[in-house]
Amino acid sequence: MAQEGACSDIVLLEESLPLSDTDQVFYDAIKKEFGPDCNEEFCIRLARAYRGEKKNRMGKTLGETKKVLEWRKQMQADELINMNLDKAELFSQCWPSMLAGEDYYGHIINYDRLKDIQLESFLANFTLDQVLLHRAKHMERLRAEMTAVSKRVGRRIYRHICIFDLSGIGLKHMAPSVINFLKPIFDLGQVYYPESLFRMYLVNAPFVFWGTWKIISNFIDPETKEKIQIFKNAESFLVDAKKHGIPMSAIPKSLGGECTGRMLDESFVASISVPVIPAVVVTE
Repeated sequence: MAQEGACSDIVLLEESLPLSDTDQVFYDAIKKEFGPDCNEEFCIRLARAYRGEKKNRMGKTLGETKKVLEWRKQMQADELINMNLDKAELFSQCWPSMLAGEDYYGHIINYDRLKDIQLESFLANFTLDQVLLHRAKHMERLRAEMTAVSKRVGRRIYRHICIFDLSGIGLKHMAPSVINFLKPIFDLGQVYYPESLFRMYLVNAPFVFWGTWKIISNFIDPETKEKIQIFKNAESFLVDAKKHGIPMSAIPKSLGGECTGRMLDESFVASISVPVIPAVVVTE
């Protein structure tokens, strides 16, 4: 793997490579069934999303694609990023979230801190439907940033990294009212943005967290669960992050990195996708 700051070869991950012959069959079926309703990146993600389905992968793929497209139409997802949602500023105050750079492969990093989430205000001011609408806009912002990065680096990138700092977790975060919000939020990413998560890091997880994790993990699908890593402290996370190609410049200062980040709120504008001189590309 390249050392931080070095101009080295880029090893392409699957998302940047052409579809396999097997996955191409599902891509073609999606295109035939839904035509202009879905772009290339969308079709590639959905064509790869249900490879774990052993009995009827084609039925699962087409059924889930239809569900996602209907949801996107209902939510006006293509227009969400430019829509003025009700209580948008308050939502960002209650649940601040930021972008913290990119890893070696170009995956953008979304960073949240539990201690920054104003739980009481959040629960008092937002219904579940409102939360899901704001989170859908959040996901559309991530997608816009990934599109910009893809254009800049000259290769397809449709997965992102999540880092969630669990510092400050307590009994109030394990209340049924909080847990009831979590499953639909996880479903939003798993069901309606399949193949979008590259890896999730849960950092500073105290002993008390593991009881909650047993509950939460029950509604996370197995493939997503495999992408989640949990660390007791920031020091152990930093060791693993370096191995996974995340430079210190892309890790928030609050976790020992160098990144100040930029907020994913109403001020968000996707990066300018000006191509740079590409590194040598290597495929595995």
